[in-house]
Amino acid sequence: MLLFSSALTKHKLTFTRLSNCMEYIPLAAKWAEDEWGYIRNKGVEYREGVMHALSHDVYIGTYAGQPVAMFALLEHEFPNPRGLSARELMYVYVDKNYRGLGFGKQIIEEAKRLAAAAGSDLILLDTLRPNLNRLYEKHGAKVVCEGSLFSHPTDVLSMSI
Repeated sequence: MLLFSSALTKHKLTFTRLSNCMEYIPLAAKWAEDEWGYIRNKGVEYREGVMHALSHDVYIGTYAGQPVAMFALLEHEFPNPRGLSARELMYVYVDKNYRGLGFGKQIIEEAKRLAAAAGSDLILLDTLRPNLNRLYEKHGAKVVCEGSLFSHPTDVLSMSI
């Protein structure tokens, strides 16, 4: 069990591309299924295939050598008259035992850094839970429209880099 203290909030996650730590595919798949499995009910085995296919775009966050978080940052093409380049932020997850320690903020900062390095102008994301919007809004995201993910309503957010 993690003991919460102010000292822990000063520690940073270390991010590693999943393709460089493939041993975490089963864990990433379990996190995805536990958090979002209700959307499609395909099971952990299916999610392992998804994580394997996306392994170049999924990042695992470790703290004190333990995997505790993940996110995916995918190239996103969309019609736009200004020629903007975007990345899509997906699979944002922090282990329940490590929530509230600022790791969500670190994920957003790392996603912005990676997107900027790839030449993107903005990050797009969908949230299934509107209570999460505040976290993203603190980092410059704005709700731009409503969307859906396999018949589940979402808010679509855009975040400048």
